[in-house]
Amino acid sequence: MDQQAPLHQLEDLTEEIRQHHEEYTIADWKEAYARYEQIATEMEKYHYSSDEAEKIGKLEGECVGYFMKSAIKSLDGLGHEMKGFFDGLNNSME
Repeated sequence: MDQQAPLHQLEDLTEEIRQHHEEYTIADWKEAYARYEQIATEMEKYHYSSDEAEKIGKLEGECVGYFMKSAIKSLDGLGHEMKGFFDGLNNSME
């Protein structure tokens, strides 16, 4: 693999997330993150120019931003579920 291949993969992944993030399932997010980790690991093998490094940083920042939004959204949903669980548990103990 040449050093430009992981950069192109990161561009593709970022664009895919940008376009489809609203319809991603948890499985989609896990797959996207696994791809991101694989790309990042591959990039560590190469030395990129300052311009390339800046571009990589922007793409990584965008991906991580989407990953964080997804995690927060999941936690918010889990918070509501946990509240319902404890309300149900409380009701059953009365």
